[in-house]
Amino acid sequence: MASSLGRRCWAVGAGPRALPDTAHTPRGILRSDLSVTSNARHLVFKLAVLSLKNRALIALITIVAAIFGSMALVNLKQELIPSIEFPALMVITTYPGASPEVVNTDVSTPIEAAIQAVPGLETTSATSTTNASVVQASFTYGTDLSTAEQKMTQAVNRISSQLPESVDPQVLLLSIDDLPAVQLAVSGGNAETIQTRLENIVVPELEKIDGVNQAAILGATTQRVVITPDQAKLAAAGFTQQAINDALEQNGILFPGGAITEGDKTLTVQTGTKVQSVEDVASLPLVATNADQMATGAKTIADVATVELAAAEATSISRVNGEDALTISITKLGTANTVEVSQAITALLPELESQLDGGEITVIFDQAPYIEQSIEALAQEGVLGLVFAVIVILIFLLSFRATIVTAISIPTSVLITLLGLQAMEYSLNILTLGALTMAIGRVVDDSIVVIENIKRHYVGGADKMASIILAVREVAGAITASTITTVAVFLPIALVGDMTGELFRPFAMTVTIAMLSSLLVALTIVPVLAYWFMKPGEELQDADGNVIDPEHPDAPPSKLQKAYLPMLKWTVKHSAVTLIVAVLVLAGTLFSAQFMKTNFLGDSGQNTMTVQQEMPAASSLAVKDAAAARVEKVLQDVPGVDTVLASVGSSGSALTDAFSGGASGATFSLTLTDGADAEQVRADIQSGVASRSR
Repeated sequence: MASSLGRRCWAVGAGPRALPDTAHTPRGILRSDLSVTSNARHLVFKLAVLSLKNRALIALITIVAAIFGSMALVNLKQELIPSIEFPALMVITTYPGASPEVVNTDVSTPIEAAIQAVPGLETTSATSTTNASVVQASFTYGTDLSTAEQKMTQAVNRISSQLPESVDPQVLLLSIDDLPAVQLAVSGGNAETIQTRLENIVVPELEKIDGVNQAAILGATTQRVVITPDQAKLAAAGFTQQAINDALEQNGILFPGGAITEGDKTLTVQTGTKVQSVEDVASLPLVATNADQMATGAKTIADVATVELAAAEATSISRVNGEDALTISITKLGTANTVEVSQAITALLPELESQLDGGEITVIFDQAPYIEQSIEALAQEGVLGLVFAVIVILIFLLSFRATIVTAISIPTSVLITLLGLQAMEYSLNILTLGALTMAIGRVVDDSIVVIENIKRHYVGGADKMASIILAVREVAGAITASTITTVAVFLPIALVGDMTGELFRPFAMTVTIAMLSSLLVALTIVPVLAYWFMKPGEELQDADGNVIDPEHPDAPPSKLQKAYLPMLKWTVKHSAVTLIVAVLVLAGTLFSAQFMKTNFLGDSGQNTMTVQQEMPAASSLAVKDAAAARVEKVLQDVPGVDTVLASVGSSGSALTDAFSGGASGATFSLTLTDGADAEQVRADIQSGVASRSR
């Protein structure tokens, strides 16, 4: 018997036995077990055998996966939450000088009625504010928004003759990327000089940054040419106010005048002159249609009217901590990396600030720090999970080599998962990273089961290859079933519709890829690593010194079994008590769940907060400003609030107003102090605003 120990392996539930000669190689194992192994088990088992037979190839694949997985980690986009494309379209229309009632009657109502026949349309809503109309159309999930956009554009074009001549409706697709990535506030210095430099220097430089879509100024004042007719001079010259309108319509337009060829050059000719200054407007000629008008000598607009440049009526007000300021709202392209865009903007700010002649730039909102903090926190939790998993494995397996094998399997599975995320064009965000963190505790399970079974079989003088193959064969079906069960729990989330599915699909796919990666690693890489690193353990002997199967009823228990067996025996003996305790724990869990706080995504570690104040649509800017000032004072007095950016009225962009609600009220962007409790600040704001409104 002693002479045969060198070729001995243990089978589950059996006593000591020697494998037949055909079992000493992978080929022999396959031949002897094909008749009793199901097709699924045979496939996964064959995968392990092929890996052992091609160890060099597996090593190469592992190295390649590690390299490209590391590259994926660096190149993946970093976002706070997954990019969501809402199943909605918006028709944005600017109607300068129109009141909300006129906008609603002349623009919003006709457009809303025209798009009702668009396929897939669920609901519509129209918001009519001073100077602008926003008609939002919501579609069922799964609707081809590109086709819907074309249909809506066609529907709006069909009624263009019914709309005012000065309006040009635009159909836009909504996306979370349309929200500002960075918001800057500019205060101090001479307001007119600061605004000019923002428009001519700062905004163009910001829009040159790779990934920046648009930089829009909020709170800026604009100028307009004001023509005040002198009725006495008009009457004396024999003209009416219509003559001024005719002069404006007939001048300042360039027309093609043909081409002139001279030698080897052909030059285009244009007629007319472009109006570029107040003086140009004042010097536009009046068209005399009769002898009386010609006799008066009035030839230009300046002869019968006053022409001057004046500030246009303000449509928005922006303040930082009560001081007048200008706000720059910066959006990024959908394909851009939020963190990279933010870092590029931040790096450029000192140079831009130096050109503002006393102006100071303050970052009011920036997504990047919260993204980086979230990623860093989740990465730390993942690393800690990896470390503790390795420590636990070492304690229970009591084998440094076996621990190394399983420790390698965890990052390998994660790197393969990152490759999958890059292939599916997902980003690193709080959901995908949360899925990875959660999966770390699970991805190691398959590897632990495989390596522990190998460690149990590869003892004494047992054949290494045969022991590894036998160990994998015994657990291949179990770990496959366990992994597929976990996948079956999470994968259906990816099939959920509505915005919930859009948001949590990356989470479900990340867990699924991680689980399947762990199974692949456990069946291929772990056996190969075990073949290279594992050394045979000591054979288990009974009281008489005979080698015995660890699962034999007479086998002496291990230290772990000695600690666990009394508990197991007690629970089996008192099964009724065990079941009652389990039911009580379940009931207590369900009862406690109702007291847990629930929200959409939580605060995500952000130190910013947004407060919106709604007011009647017809409220004047002065009324809105007065109401906003009262709320602004409350917000400044709340403990934990560092900066308050107040944006009152329209931003001049209908799309921005649609997201922020600024056109119909005021929006307050708050920056909290370091360490401030966001939940407490929110509660203080709600109570403070409520008490002020009473």
